[in-house]
Amino acid sequence: MYIFKELLEDIKEATGTSDIKEAISRSDLPLTLLGGALDRILIKGYNEYPSNVEVLVKPDTVKDFRQAERLMTFGSDGTLEGVRELAEYPYAGRSEGRYTFRVGKFGRKIAFSWEDFINDDLNSLGDQAYRFGRGAKKSEQRFITSLFWDAAGPNALFFNQQNGNLTNTALSVTGLATILGNIAKRVDPNTGDPIAVTGWKLEVCPALEITARNILDAIQIEIPEQTINANQTTKMMVNNWLRSRLTLVVNPWIPIVNQAANNTTCFALYADYNDVAAGNFARLRGHEQPEIWMKKPNAVKIGGGEDPFNGDFDTDAVEYKVRHVFGGTLMDPLGAYASTGQ
Repeated sequence: MYIFKELLEDIKEATGTSDIKEAISRSDLPLTLLGGALDRILIKGYNEYPSNVEVLVKPDTVKDFRQAERLMTFGSDGTLEGVRELAEYPYAGRSEGRYTFRVGKFGRKIAFSWEDFINDDLNSLGDQAYRFGRGAKKSEQRFITSLFWDAAGPNALFFNQQNGNLTNTALSVTGLATILGNIAKRVDPNTGDPIAVTGWKLEVCPALEITARNILDAIQIEIPEQTINANQTTKMMVNNWLRSRLTLVVNPWIPIVNQAANNTTCFALYADYNDVAAGNFARLRGHEQPEIWMKKPNAVKIGGGEDPFNGDFDTDAVEYKVRHVFGGTLMDPLGAYASTGQ
């Protein structure tokens, strides 16, 4: 009776009464109320599916399916130059980076027989709407993961030696310190100024979750041996400064997308997208959440009345589908740094 309970809540809200009982049948269900209930169940499944992968990319919306263009401007924010008395102020230079992408439709249909609905009393319908919602969230996560990873490992067009954001160091305190040290050396290619990033996301595959948590949750960490003099070295323990620099993101889709041997050792760092956006993820404006649709029946009962659950004229099949629209693109390589871990 799961779907009936959802419908009763809608009916009570629409009529302003709380005296409605659960003594309703399939033919009593207005399509408007049915649609509202299924939408709520769909979004419930969409919202409840665990996800934190979207924090790696900048959220966005587009107005239609045509190619969307995003311009990133660089320069003109460098340090100011000294100006002599009565001298002209120097001009600042600016450059642009252009990123294009399109959103696309993702979806699926499913059909139930009339007999299924008679036997199952509509519980299948409510369950399937919830499953559609979960499927929509999974689709988003896989898409975002596929921006940065492919079957061979880190996306070679984005993570490479030319961009200076790829290594093979293993996940460890020393490895993270080395990567963060390399990141700290990078400068704005237009101004030569340091790149300010307020925080980094540490993305790991599930096989590295325990290692990552042990590193980030430790109160103190051991740093490499320090030389005291020519004859003596010592190990040092310091407060775990990594805890305040990195936020952990465990991405279970990495080993699904990445089929290489490094899919259990790879990890990546992503800058806060408000500082440097490594990727962009967009939904269609006005359709930001998945939507569920039901096929209108093409059978009319002699004697009147239209019940969508009587199904198709030829087969008695009852069909509905889920539709979700999204897309995205890679952006600034300075916003991410990956390691194969081997």
